[in-house]
Amino acid sequence: MKTLRQRLLDWMRGSSGFPSFDEAASAVFQHQFEGNAAYRAYATALGKTPATVGTWQQIPAVPTDAFKFRNFPLACFPREQALKVFRTSGTTRDIRGEHWMSDLSLYETSILEGWQHAGLPAPVNPWFLSPPPQEAPDSSLIHMFATLQRHHAPETSGRWMIDGEGRLNVSKLADEGRPVVLFATAVALLRCMESGKSLPLPSGSWIFETGGYKGLKVTLEPEAFRDQVSEAFAVPRDKLLNEYGMTELSSPFYAWSSEDRHQGSPWTRIRVIDPETGLECEPGQIGYLEIVDLANLDSVAAIRTQDLAIARDERSFTLLGRDPGALPRGCSRRSDDLLSHS
Repeated sequence: MKTLRQRLLDWMRGSSGFPSFDEAASAVFQHQFEGNAAYRAYATALGKTPATVGTWQQIPAVPTDAFKFRNFPLACFPREQALKVFRTSGTTRDIRGEHWMSDLSLYETSILEGWQHAGLPAPVNPWFLSPPPQEAPDSSLIHMFATLQRHHAPETSGRWMIDGEGRLNVSKLADEGRPVVLFATAVALLRCMESGKSLPLPSGSWIFETGGYKGLKVTLEPEAFRDQVSEAFAVPRDKLLNEYGMTELSSPFYAWSSEDRHQGSPWTRIRVIDPETGLECEPGQIGYLEIVDLANLDSVAAIRTQDLAIARDERSFTLLGRDPGALPRGCSRRSDDLLSHS
């Protein structure tokens, strides 16, 4: 009999596994309720158990800050079975959230199959405005970059342009004559431009950017930032791809600059919650974004973010930005800390 993990993998890869999202979500919720003591206590306190939850909309979401509780890890397996621990970014004074995984198959499959579902072009000539994986082994974003590189361009190497001390070196990229895909956080792009190291990319290139703009030493609105990136790297505005993701999730959401919404994969769902009532917002209403990500089998599938959004359908949303009262976090925060010393 197939394990739940294998059924999910088959489903994500297009084979039969579950007749509906609700059935898959119910199986994941039961697994996490039974195996994750901290989540079980939280769900029970809300009156949510496998006996009372019948649809994915009813699965209780935990706030991202819950991943910071070291004494009550959000994991469905013993600590000693952790194969990988991804950590949120932050300074030495911050308590960093931790996302434990006993197996990377769902995470990496979500990245690769999600890329295909989004209809994104294969990154056959990737360059990375980030440290290499060995310099940031607990970064889920850099693991994502490395997974895409291994799958789409295994013959490439030496494409990581920030070292462990935050020093930026684009000299090899400057000699590139073929179209490239430049992977970067928003802040790494900003620091590259500020330091005068940005350069026009070959015709046909495009840029993958992720991370936020708020809470940094320099704050830009996304539209103004992307205008600057387009000009500095000679990449058309509609060739900028934004990825929405976080350490606490396994599945990314994507939007080209010309699009008004981020779209997720078939194994994800989104809901937008009214902060006053705790209920789903009416169509067009602004609220807190919650994401149900079934690739998060080892932890918690339903996550409440600190981002404000408008739901467009069950798998897409218009991102309005971070709650102004929330603390700065994320991959761009780490890049800002590193690059400010370069």
